[in-house]
Amino acid sequence: MVATIAQTTETLRWLSTEPVARVRIGQTPHAVIHQDRKACVRYFAPKEAVHPPLFCVMPLINTWSVFDLLPGRSVVGSLLAAGVPVYVLDWGRAGREDQDLPMSHYVDNVLGRCLRRAARHAGVETIDVLGYCVGGTFLALHLARNPGPARRAYFLATPIDFHEGGRLCRWSRPENFPLDAIVNGFGNFPAALMQESFRWLRPMGAAAKWKAVVDRGHEPAFQELWAALERWNGDGVDFPGETYREYIRRCYMDNATMSGGWMMSGQPVDLARCTIPAMAVAASEDHIVPAAAAHALRKVWGGPVKTAVVRGGHVGVCAGSALPASILEWLGS
Repeated sequence: MVATIAQTTETLRWLSTEPVARVRIGQTPHAVIHQDRKACVRYFAPKEAVHPPLFCVMPLINTWSVFDLLPGRSVVGSLLAAGVPVYVLDWGRAGREDQDLPMSHYVDNVLGRCLRRAARHAGVETIDVLGYCVGGTFLALHLARNPGPARRAYFLATPIDFHEGGRLCRWSRPENFPLDAIVNGFGNFPAALMQESFRWLRPMGAAAKWKAVVDRGHEPAFQELWAALERWNGDGVDFPGETYREYIRRCYMDNATMSGGWMMSGQPVDLARCTIPAMAVAASEDHIVPAAAAHALRKVWGGPVKTAVVRGGHVGVCAGSALPASILEWLGS
């Protein structure tokens, strides 16, 4: 009992110091080598390049720092330590001035320019590419529509078969989700509203989170990682309105990545048109993109597809050692 009281006192003392406000994420030194309106390419240079360079596409709705949470808990840091030059596409933050931009602006134009700039900076004709979550969906759409310098692709927790998306799929059915009214009313889809919907995917998630704080809040390693994840989770990015409208309608409602019939800016969306090798990786505890949704890439991709599962949840996978190990194994294959 005395030990429990002491641990609880230590946890409360720690929480009173506002650890989320104090923690620093995205600390790995890097340079911005390209700016495209609000988007940019961040370059992380290893001390010695051992592997080919890697271009990473982050989700449009989150900040890039999920790949660089903390020293020792950083995907980018682990790759650099192994000698991988890393380029990260940071989409920036959408404002009201971006609400009318179509999905093709991001999929074709911004992503394409950033990818070509990274390859040129690396001095290579073709470059390995990685897409995470929605960033992976955008990357898959881009590669199928735009011949470019991509050599092979690694898709992490990337939804492809959206009708295998569980609750998110059911919630986004036309009879349940007034898409046009929401976009017309808000302009951009608010990050806070999106975060709330993710919380309701696991209604007991908040209780489990605070139970973990009670049980482990006195442990320094837990304190730092918990604060970093809270900092990142609380820093969402609004989804540009017209892009969100097309994304929800074509992906979640129509499942057009699987069924076809999607015309984006007058050009068909057909993942079979891309023939480079691909790797579709699911996270073992992912409640946002189940394995069936991610591994469906092999049904529609035009090139050879391998599938794998790595340990972790949709976000937590970026804080563990299994993901960097999987990426390094793929890079070395």
